[in-house]
Amino acid sequence: MPAIRTVRRTPAPAEPAGPRLEHVVPFRFSAADRDPAPGDPQPYVDHLRALHSAAGTADPTVELDWLTGGARVSYHDMVRVVVERLGAELAGVDLVVTVDASPDCRHQSFPACLLAAALPGDPLVLGISEQGVAGPFTALRLAHDQLRAGLRRRALVLVVEQSTLPQGSFAGPVEDVAVALLLDAGPGPGPRLERPEVGITGRGPGAVPAAPAAVPGHPCAGAWLTLADQLAGPGGPPYGPDGRLVIADRDPVLPYACRAALTRPAPAPQPAVLTEVAVRPVLEPVA
Repeated sequence: MPAIRTVRRTPAPAEPAGPRLEHVVPFRFSAADRDPAPGDPQPYVDHLRALHSAAGTADPTVELDWLTGGARVSYHDMVRVVVERLGAELAGVDLVVTVDASPDCRHQSFPACLLAAALPGDPLVLGISEQGVAGPFTALRLAHDQLRAGLRRRALVLVVEQSTLPQGSFAGPVEDVAVALLLDAGPGPGPRLERPEVGITGRGPGAVPAAPAAVPGHPCAGAWLTLADQLAGPGGPPYGPDGRLVIADRDPVLPYACRAALTRPAPAPQPAVLTEVAVRPVLEPVA
């Protein structure tokens, strides 16, 4: 009788087009996350006064209720909570890029330096500040290039927003939030990040539309909070027919128009089935 044997062979995976987005983790903070001894706010007040004096603008520190009575959840507090909650997920991170839309209400704190001290190893640390909605796109572009070139293995991009800001300074965040984006250069599940783009829309009246594209109340982290919700939803994010999801934003004040695209993860390759048939000869007696 014939003997039939099935052999399964898995094809080698194709080279990835870009780093994969492992996780997008949102954080929302409250007064319970604040350091019980946040320190003297006077250095921050002095710094603000010096900036506005040099620029010839109104002093925002005449009334300090926004500072002394505000939430005062600093970037220092946010970094501590992020490290505690992510825990083992930060293992192997060798690139850290922090993004903030405004200076910290605790003048002595720098989130990138705090993260570097909290993480194992010796990660490369970068910080991006005051680029409006372009900040996270710039950070992701830096991480993309480092991982794509093989210079780094895993990256953490941390976008932070705080609500303790001078009144009337700009349409600031309505709450204290952060979004952690973890990227990996190797194979595995998760969408692939194409290289983000930051374009200049022009300057002058009418160059930038008056209506902001950012999520209301979150001028820097809004798009990424939305992405986190979509990735965690039951149906997943709304990828287009071409398998791509585009995140786009335009700053209402600064002349930046930004976009980044995620490519839907390809389905796991099915093992190729090779069927081998071996026929056993039948010997007949010779008459």
